[in-house]
Amino acid sequence: FQQDGRLTLCLADVTGHAMEAAVPVMMFSGILESEIKYDYTLIDLYTHLNQTLHRKLNNRTYVCFCMGTFDIATRSFRMANAACPYPFHYRAATGDVDELEVGAYPLGARSDSVYTDLETMVGIGDYVVFCSDGIIEAVNKQDDPFGFEQTAQCIRQSALEGLSAKALIDRLIDAVQTFVGEVPQADDMTCVVLRVEENANNN
Repeated sequence: FQQDGRLTLCLADVTGHAMEAAVPVMMFSGILESEIKYDYTLIDLYTHLNQTLHRKLNNRTYVCFCMGTFDIATRSFRMANAACPYPFHYRAATGDVDELEVGAYPLGARSDSVYTDLETMVGIGDYVVFCSDGIIEAVNKQDDPFGFEQTAQCIRQSALEGLSAKALIDRLIDAVQTFVGEVPQADDMTCVVLRVEENANNN
């Protein structure tokens, strides 16, 4: 979503598979499209989404949801997270990959969930990467998970090479598929990447 000099990125992961998840996905997409038109803070938006989903979804279905808003002029990044894996932040100034540690219960799981947000500055050459748990938890024949460390290393190497957001996603998915080999894919693998470039119009 683009609004008034801000770019908002999000990743959602609904419990269940196939048709069991399809209806909640469509419902959530419509609710999000409606709610984001209002200029809520992230915390207020999460609270509204959570209360709506708690009323509408059954008690076995919930939505893991991560959202971040990037201010193009100031390069500040504010995010909130409801049970998705912590996003990764590659910092070009240091070459480090940090996890943005903020989280809470999934949307719809509890009506009284309290959400918090986190703000960080994002520099030129930085990347912010959202991943679904299908990437982190993918396992090989030895039942070893791909894990956070390999994910972070793949992001770091891709960033050092200056890959585009799309190319980083392709490399990460390829790395997971190479790691698991012939083991059938057990969960979706979704990735959203923000890459900050010199030209603000090319973020």
